[in-house]
Amino acid sequence: MDICEAKSNDNDELQALQTRCPQGTNLIVSVVNTPDFFARSKAFELYKVFIAREGKHILGSAACGLKNVFVSGKVRRVGYGFQAFISPEHRRKGIAGMLHRHREDYAVQHGAALFYTLVLENNIPAMRYIKRQGFQLHRDLVMSGLAVFREMTTTSDGLVRSALPQDLAALAELLNETWKGFELYGSASAQGLSQFICRTPGYDLNNLLVLQDNDHILACLGYWDLRKIKRTSVDALSLKIRMIGLLIRAAGIFVQMPRPLKPGDTLKQCIVTPIGFKDVTHFSTLLRHLNNHVLQIGIEQIFLICERDHEMLKAMRGFIRINTTTSLYVKPLRERGLMADKSIYIDGIDM
Repeated sequence: MDICEAKSNDNDELQALQTRCPQGTNLIVSVVNTPDFFARSKAFELYKVFIAREGKHILGSAACGLKNVFVSGKVRRVGYGFQAFISPEHRRKGIAGMLHRHREDYAVQHGAALFYTLVLENNIPAMRYIKRQGFQLHRDLVMSGLAVFREMTTTSDGLVRSALPQDLAALAELLNETWKGFELYGSASAQGLSQFICRTPGYDLNNLLVLQDNDHILACLGYWDLRKIKRTSVDALSLKIRMIGLLIRAAGIFVQMPRPLKPGDTLKQCIVTPIGFKDVTHFSTLLRHLNNHVLQIGIEQIFLICERDHEMLKAMRGFIRINTTTSLYVKPLRERGLMADKSIYIDGIDM
């Protein structure tokens, strides 16, 4: 068996393998990156997708992205691990560990000081696996899923519009001020934002909303339409999600409610990135505008991630939401004790 870099001509076989590898705990889904398997990875400036191959057959895959972020007050390169899956009949044979070691080697070769990954609540097998790879739990965060099913009232705090190229410098300044002092935040620039928009499939300036008052930009909020890069189908629901569905159906007799999920559904989701604001009320205004916009194009869930006590959670009042604990696991690659005990920033592309 060989571990090597995935190539574009592996696209179809990787997609076929993905369909055989459901994921999730509360919500078990089949995810297929389509039409381009590599679109998920292209949001990162530097990335690598590895595959385990035996003869002509791919047995598994794992991806990593590299970024320059603040860690304990210094800009350091870090690696982020995502999108790992193994053929069901080849699990528990050490393939996942071999794939991960290649991810770490790639990160080290490119100067990474640490490697991190995210695990959703109740995914005990994934937690045990990454602990065996030397990771330690650093912090529990919250991923909020907001139901999109009705138009929401908006305030008249200012003009909401799509971003323009000439806005990027001001947006970068706003982002840097919003997330100053947060661990794992990468300093923004006009050039960096432009490059992100250009390289990310399913994302352009129309996906980036700004709130403007006279000549001042008060907030910005981007969204990544996941329907354009992958298809996510519901295979099964946990008891928790089924009970929520029953409550939604009962409440729907009296008031308008979101559509309960059921096996066979195709999820219509977007992820919020980037986020910048001078005041949380400005972010709330944009979030409501985003709800109304994506309602018109058929998106049913908005996702974002933050600290459990972050003020962004206040902006979600009025939304029906499901919060999922998301655990951040970290492994030092060069020296121990790098991560400070500060608030954590997780970019939406990591989700």
